Amino acid sequence: MKRIDFLSKHASSPTTKRASDADQEMTNMMLDARYLRQSSSLIQDALQKGFDVLQLANGDIVTTGTKTVVYQYTWDNEKGKLVKAKPEANRKSRRLTVEETEEA
Repeated sequence: MKRIDFLSKHASSPTTKRASDADQEMTNMMLDARYLRQSSSLIQDALQKGFDVLQLANGDIVTTGTKTVVYQYTWDNEKGKLVKAKPEANRKSRRLTVEETEEA
């Protein structure tokens, strides 16, 4: 009876060589300064936006999240109906508008 050692590190099957090459490529990618810079920036931005982030073993990065959409409606007395208000240019100006109306 012939005994086969499947756990041997010295096995030289094509499958083992391909897996070893893939592991080596993965290690090289994870040590590449360009990958590290870009992935850390992307992950940081996604986390700041409230996304969930998953970095896969092959180096792929998956982000998931939901986008909050806010609509504001105001009463148009002339038309006799609610109409969608145009959003302000940015949050800061919208905050100033709210603060100004509260002070008046």
